[in-house]
Amino acid sequence: MNLPQLTACIGDSLKNANHNLLTSLIKRLKKVKETETAYSVFLIFDLEAREIRFCLNKELSESCVDKYFYFGNNSAASSQYYLARETKSLNYLLTSVLSDLYSMLGKYNMPIGELASIIKRMESSGLIQLAPKKGDGRVNLGEFSIVKGNDKLNVAFDNKALTIDGHNYGFEAVIRLFINDDNKKNRYVLVIPVVKLENGEEIILSTHPEYLELVRQANNLGDEPQTGKDGGRVCYVCGSKKSGVSSDYSAKFSRSGINKIFTTTTINTSPYLQNNNYDQIYSMCTSCYQKILHGEKIITEQFRSRIAGEDVFIIPEGLTASFNYNFLFRLKNGVDLAFNTNIANKWLDDLEGALDFDQVQLYSLNFLFYRTDGNSVSILETIEDVPTLRFVKVMRILAEKTFDMEHQLREFSIGQIYRIIPVRTNKKGEQLDIGNVLSLYKALLLGEQIRSAALINYAADALDKGMRQLSKDKADNYQNMGLRYYAGGREDFFIKRIIMSYLVLIETCQQLNILDKPVFDFNGEGANHLDKINTASEKVNSSIEAMEKFLDDRKFDKEARALFYLGVLINRVAIAQLEKEHKKKPVLKKIQFQGMKSKEVYRLYLDVLEKLQQYDRFSLFAEAVLNRLHYYGSFNHTEMLGERENVFFIMSGYAYLVGTKTPDITKGEEDIMADSIEESDHNETPIS
Repeated sequence: MNLPQLTACIGDSLKNANHNLLTSLIKRLKKVKETETAYSVFLIFDLEAREIRFCLNKELSESCVDKYFYFGNNSAASSQYYLARETKSLNYLLTSVLSDLYSMLGKYNMPIGELASIIKRMESSGLIQLAPKKGDGRVNLGEFSIVKGNDKLNVAFDNKALTIDGHNYGFEAVIRLFINDDNKKNRYVLVIPVVKLENGEEIILSTHPEYLELVRQANNLGDEPQTGKDGGRVCYVCGSKKSGVSSDYSAKFSRSGINKIFTTTTINTSPYLQNNNYDQIYSMCTSCYQKILHGEKIITEQFRSRIAGEDVFIIPEGLTASFNYNFLFRLKNGVDLAFNTNIANKWLDDLEGALDFDQVQLYSLNFLFYRTDGNSVSILETIEDVPTLRFVKVMRILAEKTFDMEHQLREFSIGQIYRIIPVRTNKKGEQLDIGNVLSLYKALLLGEQIRSAALINYAADALDKGMRQLSKDKADNYQNMGLRYYAGGREDFFIKRIIMSYLVLIETCQQLNILDKPVFDFNGEGANHLDKINTASEKVNSSIEAMEKFLDDRKFDKEARALFYLGVLINRVAIAQLEKEHKKKPVLKKIQFQGMKSKEVYRLYLDVLEKLQQYDRFSLFAEAVLNRLHYYGSFNHTEMLGERENVFFIMSGYAYLVGTKTPDITKGEEDIMADSIEESDHNETPIS
């Protein structure tokens, strides 16, 4: 992925009929709630009446930001001279905007134009105070129409509110005072300064030609200079030799936008690491700068998303096809949806209906995970050049493996991987372990090798940390796993979702050939088959056969099967304990989710046998399970699987039985389990 070229290509391709040089700078306003109505207001400086007032303009539409040239706030420590402002940034308009604008007009050789003259007349009328130093000017609040002439009313100002006659008002509340509107459903979002001249003519300052020319010059949005005698310098984006090629353009990009990822002027990007001569490395021509600037705007507005609780740019890239912006946008939305759906199969059906599938194979995908505090950008992970066919293949295998789970796991998709890896957050809400999730996504999408032990470890960690949180009165971390959904005695369904999801994930990775060593015996029979169980109870026979089919389909080997059946018995004991009003199911405390050695597994096996005796649950079903268990393993030899693998396969048997009626279930147990069995029939993966 060549990010600058890709950004420039996107910026150059999307230019509608209204496109102009300033389009790249125009920002979008945050939308209000559906139940609210947004309006723009004029901040009128009346030279004839010598007063300042707010006046309702009209209901806000998407075109207002273009019509009134809303550029947001000037970045960093720049002069705050942009005129149209969000109401929450009204503090700039009431302080230095007009003074800084006057200074900027002088700086760019426009000190005697009409706009500068108007500002000077505003000062002469006592409506504003200009200052030679940046940030020092202000509006004379005593000239507000609602306080003018009343010396008893004092107006004080800080950066967030005004105090009028001892009462604090937020900026929007101040506007309501002028408009006399108490309806909180009406939101006043955009403020546009207007000057009413002595002859009654009203001039909208943000549309004044001299103001727009100033913005254009200050942002290097002019024409490309002619190549001089020196022949110019090579632009690293387009590769052409031109005049005006400079690294200074990078200072004009948004500090929180995609361009800051690759346009830097640090020692690491200087020749020979000497912290100078950046123009020899990361410099660009005027034309490419303008394309990249516009591309940054488009990508920020239309190619940004959230995956795994983090901000991400999803940028498709054509491989051999001609650039088709509309297709790129639809493809991005399709991928975005894949991470936000629980059902991979449904996504595949929708994708095939929404996109020309022959075109899909002509594109690749780029993911850039990042964080920004508004002043800088830090990259968490990049996943580059993912063929769309690879992405679809991953989704298809996930869908197939989930379908094979039948009633054990109804929903799973690539986005759900984030829900099964524990991610700790700090007090600021920042995700500390998110690298594990993003690395797994990268390995899946790029075909990088994954250690099978790492996946087993993630599963054990998820069970360990999730169960610890669920044992508390209120879970206070690892909320990415949707723990609130399982609070209040539904921890068994948490275990089931984690285990079954990992079975799907591990099978998917193994089928993609990205595991360092196989977990399941895909090429063999998994384990030697026993004859069909033949007890006196048909229910018991059917139940055991269903378990054998489940294990055959998953290709469990002998050791894993033995552990699976031990887990089944543990679940059987847990149900019995539940009937005895042991709501915490003490048998679960005997499982060390961080790992169990073979001798610990053997001790657990003996404890389970004892509990079956204690609760009088040595039924025909329990004996049939033990029959299978003893065939596949005895737990009394020195080494079996790894410590965490032992736990994983034990819990796979426990999870299998969650929400299922065993053949030997008693009337009392059935009454207690009624709700959970019914819930299992409608169980869905939570989205938090």
